[in-house]
Formats: sequence, C-alpha cells, structure tokens
Amino acid sequence: MSDFYATLGLTKGATPDEIKKAYRKKALEFHPDRNPNNPKAAESFKKVSEAYEVLSDESKRRIYDQYGEEALRGAGPGAGGFSGGFSSMEEALRTFMGAFGSGGGEGGSSFEAFFGGGFEGGDTGARKGSSKRISVKITFEEAAKGTEKEIAIQNYVACSACGGLGAKTKAGIKTCSSCKGQGQIYQSRGFFSMSSVCPNCQGTGQMITDPCRSCSGEGRSKEKQRIKIKIPAGVDSGMRLKMGGYGDAGSGGGPSGDLLVDIEVEPHESFTREGDDVYLDLPITFVEACLGTKKTIPTPLEESCRIQIPEGTQNGKLLRVSGKGFPNVHKQGQGDLLVRIAVETPVKLSEKQKELLRSFEELETPHNYPRRKGFLEKLKGFFSE
Repeated sequence: MSDFYATLGLTKGATPDEIKKAYRKKALEFHPDRNPNNPKAAESFKKVSEAYEVLSDESKRRIYDQYGEEALRGAGPGAGGFSGGFSSMEEALRTFMGAFGSGGGEGGSSFEAFFGGGFEGGDTGARKGSSKRISVKITFEEAAKGTEKEIAIQNYVACSACGGLGAKTKAGIKTCSSCKGQGQIYQSRGFFSMSSVCPNCQGTGQMITDPCRSCSGEGRSKEKQRIKIKIPAGVDSGMRLKMGGYGDAGSGGGPSGDLLVDIEVEPHESFTREGDDVYLDLPITFVEACLGTKKTIPTPLEESCRIQIPEGTQNGKLLRVSGKGFPNVHKQGQGDLLVRIAVETPVKLSEKQKELLRSFEELETPHNYPRRKGFLEKLKGFFSE
C-alpha cells in the first residue's frame, strides 16, 4: 500500500502549496519526455501523479487521511469498487497538465492536443468513451446496511448495425492521408512533444469512406438507460463508486467509459458518525443518573440493544457499546456505538417536589460531590497565592 505523502517527500501536515511544489519537482524529474525508454521513470511518474491527484483534492485527501488508500480504490464485487490509481500514462499526464495550469479535466482532450497520442489499445481510430459522473443521495440507514439504487442516464451506445465502427464494413475505413493515421500533427518544443489535432480526421487517424446508414458514420447514438447501482454497507459521504463500462460507448469500436458515482449520505436526527463509530446523545433524568438505570436504545442497523447506566453517572459521560456502530466498507470489522449521557435538570417543579429536594439538600455531604470538593480546594489554593 502506498504512502502518498512519502511518495512526494512530504509529511501529513503539508499545505496545499507544499504539495503542489513537491509534485511539480518530482513530475519534472520523472517525466517520460525526459526519461525516454525508461520504464522505471514512467512508473515513478504515475505514482507521484496518483499521490498528487489524491492529496490536491480536499475531499479525497480527507478520505485518505481517515480511511487510507483502500477507501479510494475499493474492492467491492459487482459494481466495481471505489476508484483510485492510474491505469494508463494518459491519466498521469492529465494530472500533470492540470498541475501546470494547462487544463485537462474530466474527458481531458486538451492533454492529447498538447502531448499527442495516448489512445487505448494503440489504435488511433478506436477511442474510449467518455466517463460520466453522477451524485447519489442515500439515507443514514441505507449507508449502514447497504442498498441498491436505480437511476436513469443518457448514454451514447454502440450502433447495433455496424457494431460501433461507423462504416458498413472495415473496408470502408481508410487511414488518414494527412496525419498518416496518427491523428496528430507534431512539433517539438523543448523537452515537450507538442501536437495539434489533425483537421482532416479530427484526431481519429482514419477516414470513413462508406458510412453506416443507421448512424450516419457516427458509430453510436444516444439512448436512455436504467442502471442499477449496488452500494455496499459502510459507505460515507465523499466516497466514490466506479462502475467500469457504464459510461459512453467509445468511438470507432473503442471501449465504453466508466460511471463515477459520488455518494452523499443524509444526516440523521439522532446519530452522528466519525469513521466507523457512531455517537448517540441519550437524555436521562436526575434520579436515573443518581440511582443508575437500564435503557433500551436504537442502533444504526435499526436494531435495539439494552445498556446499563451506572449509579452516579455524570453528565457528558461516554458509554461504549462494542460492535454496534457502522460496518467497515471493506468488511474489516464494525465500529462501536458511543452513548453520550445528557443529564436533564427537572423544570416546572411542584411545591411538594421542591420541598423534597430541600430535604434532600439538608442530607447532602461533601462526600456526595467529589468533583465540587476538589474544585473548591483548588480555588482556595488560588486565592491563597
């Protein structure tokens, strides 16, 4: 497991400016244009770019600091797990461009125009489809137990007639004569390889001479789809689910993009969450605090449990109920339920109640209030000084 701070030569308390400065230094050191035919430098470049991509994002950095790298990567079955890591040099270079103020956001076409190349599979005609990002809001209880949501989304899908090629047959696709199939017109500027999109083929490297009649050569069309999203138990706000292949269909028969699902958990009226632990404020009466009592309380999983409140319990005391918090999203145990006691002072007392309290006050001794006794002794020492 990587230590993103160590990868950039930083400590955990580094400021955003320090993170950016450290990344720029490392990225220039390992940049592939400065280290041609050096796979180790290329791997180091991807690692420092991955570290910067996480630590430069406030939300991702908070999740990484609290839960570790696995909370960003994820390992859940079916829906694909949480995103994290770079699968290609293109993604790493996209982060590099963003850090140096050259654009390259989601979709990142500005990177190809600056550096050139980088299409998956080595075929300039086939491009991976765009990824989509959506936000899904779930309740506190759904986050505790896991849930499944169905959404409607407009996606580009591959043309059924031509299989996404855009031409009637493969023979109807020719190599672009202007860029010789590269899709880019190149120029060298310093240690960067500068390029611009070929105006003849719009960067595909190919020309369709016999277009498909169904899609008019596009190779895909927009379609409304309903997608079921499996959300694992233990998720928290700010986490992201990555569903591979649920984005737009690629052009020229390329693979589909991904669907990135940002999770937002609604707050609960009674529970608050810190990591996998959950806090519950429990009001009790003055008499219950004095004599002790038993209480049945709810848990995040909508079960109930019974706890013993000891005699003489003070206001603000925390009682821990092991294993009754949130399940860990990676199935590594379960958090605890921490019950915060709130002793409620009685109001609107009747005369009889007041009389009983006055009688009780006459029977009180310093032994009944050890904290007050200690406080008064400290005050005496303060004034004597």
